[in-house]
Amino acid sequence: MLDTNALLFYAGDQLQKLGPKAKRAFTAFEQGRGYLVVPAPVVLETWLLAQGGRLRFPTTLDAWWADIARPELVHEPMSEADVREAARLDWEHRNHFDRLIVATSRRLGLPLLTRDSAITDWAQNTGGIEVAW
Repeated sequence: MLDTNALLFYAGDQLQKLGPKAKRAFTAFEQGRGYLVVPAPVVLETWLLAQGGRLRFPTTLDAWWADIARPELVHEPMSEADVREAARLDWEHRNHFDRLIVATSRRLGLPLLTRDSAITDWAQNTGGIEVAW
């Protein structure tokens, strides 16, 4: 499952910023030997980053998503259970997107590709999710 940073590094052709495990996951994905899950909070976060000027797309948000779309890129809807799980997490971190992404990873039982230190530190300290980078 992808965190926003992993998706943006891949889509922005900044593969050198990916860790070894993330590179292997994206290579398998590109070769049709695996799939990657994009949780709904990542989609929302990309839009809000663009709205705030922190992320620029060559054309439109829709065109950007269409450009990276393929059957192996699976979008996962957010559920009300994900929101409740995000609220229950024993974690002082206040980033709502991170909390929702972690909650979705827990629900699906999938490792999260991220280099976000807030997430990786929490995961290492609690064992709450598997993180790969």
